[in-house]
Parts: sequence; structure tokens; C-alpha cells
Amino acid sequence: MVRIFVISDTHFHHENIYKFVTQDGATRVRPEFASAGEGDTEMVRRWNATVGDEDHVYHLGDVTMGNNLSLIKELRGHKRLLLGNHDKCDVRRYRDAGFQKVMSYRRFDGFILSHIPLHPDGLGKLINIHGHIHERHPYNERYRNVSVERINYTPVLLESLK
Repeated sequence: MVRIFVISDTHFHHENIYKFVTQDGATRVRPEFASAGEGDTEMVRRWNATVGDEDHVYHLGDVTMGNNLSLIKELRGHKRLLLGNHDKCDVRRYRDAGFQKVMSYRRFDGFILSHIPLHPDGLGKLINIHGHIHERHPYNERYRNVSVERINYTPVLLESLK
């Protein structure tokens, strides 16, 4: 049976994100890892331990920093990318790297998937699954933040977010 997973804000190859601090100014955003190399290796390991070859994964943006897409082919599953504010490559590059589909948002099964949290007036009765705000809590019960810092750096089943 095909399962559907979501994840956001991996920021592969982004060395500086491991130096960023949270809004309190005292805690690192990604304290679990010392460097991008360490964080990237662990995120790839967790992804591949969770996702099967036939599963679908929606990456909700900010997959990498710059144009280094080398890790994408290492990730299991049928990958779809919803473009984030740091995803600057041409769509063809994302497809060549291993994303089967590239889009701006996806709506289905009572959810709307996007990179940034959408304005509540545009949601209707949908639940917004998003990234972009990293370690911060979602705004309210109609939002689910799947930035890697909130989901233990591991893709989560879409069904578990209902």
C-alpha cells in the first residue's frame, strides 16, 4: 500500500542554519547537529529508514540552499516538491535531480499543502500543512508545521496529521 509523507525545510548543504538561533537568542535552531554534513547525513538516513520505494513524499519547500541537489537521488520514494522561498533552481533541475513533480501548492483529502502558512481566510475548512517557520509552533489547530525541526528531521505520514 502506498503511503503519503510530508516534510519541509531540509535546507540540505546549508552550513549557516546550524549556527542560527531561535527567537530567544540563546538556543540554536538545530542543536542536534554540529554541521550541515552531519545534519544532512542524518536526515537522509531517517528519510530512507521511514519511506519505502513506492511511497510518495511531498517536500514542502526549501529543499536545499544554492543549487546543490546531489542528495535528492539518495532519498527513497516518489518525490514531489512544493517550491519554497529558497528553491531558486529551474524546474527542470529539480526534475533531473529526482522530483517527479514540482508545484506551488497541493490540495487534497481535506488538506492544503504549501511552503508558507496560508492566510486563514483562504483555507475554508481545509487544514494547512506547511513549513517555513522552522521550530515555531503552528498558529492554531488548523495548521500543521512540518519543518524538520518540528518533526524530528523525519518525514511524517500525512494521515497522522488529521
